[in-house]
Amino acid sequence: MSKGICLPEDTALLRAISKVVPSWPHTLAEGNTNDIVARVVRNPGILATYDISSAYVDEPMTGLSAASAVCAVLADILEAHVEESDSQLTLHCGAVAFGKKLVVLTGPRRAGKSTLIGRLCAEPDVQIFCDDVLPINMHGEGIALGIAPRLRLPLPAQASPQFKKFVGSHLGPRDDRYGYLCSGNVATHGTRLPVGAIVVLDRQNDTPAQLRWMTEDDALFFALEQNMGQFESPQAALNQAHDLIGNACCVRLIYSDLDEAVALLRQAFDCHEPINPATLVKPAQAWAPPAIEKQIQASVDLVFMRAPAAAVRRIGNSAFLWQAGDHSIWRLNSVGEAVWALLEIPGSAKELSAILGEVFVQVPAHQLEADVCRVLTLMQELEFVTPALC
Repeated sequence: MSKGICLPEDTALLRAISKVVPSWPHTLAEGNTNDIVARVVRNPGILATYDISSAYVDEPMTGLSAASAVCAVLADILEAHVEESDSQLTLHCGAVAFGKKLVVLTGPRRAGKSTLIGRLCAEPDVQIFCDDVLPINMHGEGIALGIAPRLRLPLPAQASPQFKKFVGSHLGPRDDRYGYLCSGNVATHGTRLPVGAIVVLDRQNDTPAQLRWMTEDDALFFALEQNMGQFESPQAALNQAHDLIGNACCVRLIYSDLDEAVALLRQAFDCHEPINPATLVKPAQAWAPPAIEKQIQASVDLVFMRAPAAAVRRIGNSAFLWQAGDHSIWRLNSVGEAVWALLEIPGSAKELSAILGEVFVQVPAHQLEADVCRVLTLMQELEFVTPALC
């Protein structure tokens, strides 16, 4: 990659980065350069916090912990990698290798992908390719980027004591929301293996782990939906995604228990065949997205502020709300973009809608207040905003 980052001479931050990406090739450059994607500055004080200016966000992110700063820096490097890479198909997914076969784990938001990848880290003979971004070349090979997986904290209450103990002994840079799992089985940067299976995760409550075949159209939908790469045309994206699923075993993993899911994945794919013939795979069913729980709407008087690691990223002509290190981004409409701009100063739905009423004059005041309240509720659910401390 021709672009780089500008880091301070800060031992804590450099040590955190080296733990998360121990196999990354890098060079040190003297002096300043304009060809950088991120610039990190340490704030003075006993408690280390960092400010980051990025080529991909509108405003600097300030007051980040070391772990959050690592997330933000890696996200910018990955964004630049996707822009420059010859691997146009780049999936937002997890991936692990059983022997010489790469198994891709993907699915809708909150399907448990990162936690399942973290649990697979505890399997010493399983090679961890990624928990977030997987470039795939024209030969159908996934390319490891050498980044330690990141876990959402705290772990689920139903996680086994053995897994909790493993996480406790391998947890690297962390904050109150996420921690990097620095195990010894992360594939080194540049390792390549053919994609042998695509597994779409469907986490349910109190459901025994089971596999179902995926229909071709469902598998193609997920491959395209999770693609972060850039193609010259929709047809080019369709062709490469279709080639990928045509050469892979495509199944849906329904599960609730992590250990059961890992045992089933091992049984199905830790073999020389595309899938173990002894593994029961049920017939395909039409895909039904998980039901959306009814949200408790925030009070119109509750004052919100931006989360420290959240920012607006510009992609083409659209604005997306994004959390440092998280590729699950949220596209903003005109009201959402206006709300985010106004939250430069903390405010409530009542206060923000009063200001927006001067712009959206055609919208009745009660409707605008309800719309702003819904936007803030969603932003809070996705952890883009947090209630302000009075």
